[in-house]
Order: sequence, then structure tokens, then C-alpha cells
Amino acid sequence: MKTEELMSILSDKRASLDDVLSDLQTLTLASYLNDLLEEKGMTRAQVINASGLSRDYANQIFNGKRTNPSQVKILALTIAMQLTLEETNRVLKLAKASALYPKLAFDATVIYAIVHKMNVMETNALLDEHGLKILE
Repeated sequence: MKTEELMSILSDKRASLDDVLSDLQTLTLASYLNDLLEEKGMTRAQVINASGLSRDYANQIFNGKRTNPSQVKILALTIAMQLTLEETNRVLKLAKASALYPKLAFDATVIYAIVHKMNVMETNALLDEHGLKILE
């Protein structure tokens, strides 16, 4: 469910908070990523190819078999999907990984890449240029 839809439901005086909360509890990393794929009009294959991750590993994330992949793996997927910073941090939270924090060099560089809509290769070049760990 999109955030705007959820806000509209919560604003409706007839809405049942219990129903809304039970729907939220079913949100998983895999379900959110698949919702974003549909919303962005992308295929899993496109994202996996653009991410540089192994097909098996990435499919395990999308299928829900890997529920807490590393922050770096998640970032490769979110950048490949061209997600916003807000969407990226939500995916990181669902993956039980740290949200991006602008006072850390790696995180600041990734934030810059996201805001400037860089792809994974461009992001890795930027990270490498600054002596930071690349996305892989």
C-alpha cells in the first residue's frame, strides 16, 4: 500500500485502526521490494542485472528467503531500482540494516549518489574514488 493511500485511510473517521495495523504487520522486506518493482514498472531481472548481485542471492531477497541481507547488498538493489532516499531507508529498516546517516563518509557518499540518481557502477566508482567500500 502506498503511503498516500495509507494516510488517506488513517484520515478517514470510519477507518479501523486495528485493520490498518494488521495490514502493516504483514509488510516484509520482500513484499515491499516487490511492491516497489511494480510501482516503478521494473522487472526483477532488470534490477538484478543493474545491481551487480548474483541472481541467486538477489532472488532469495525478493522471494523472502533472505530476510536480513547486509546493508551493502540492499543498497545495490535500491540504487539499481533508482529508489528515493526515503524509500531506500525504509528498505534498509525492513532488512534490519542501518539507515543511511549523512555524518558517515560511506553513507554520505551513497546519499549523494542516490540524490544524483547515479547507477550502481557510477556509485561504486565514486565510493572507490574516495577510498570507501564498494557495493557488491
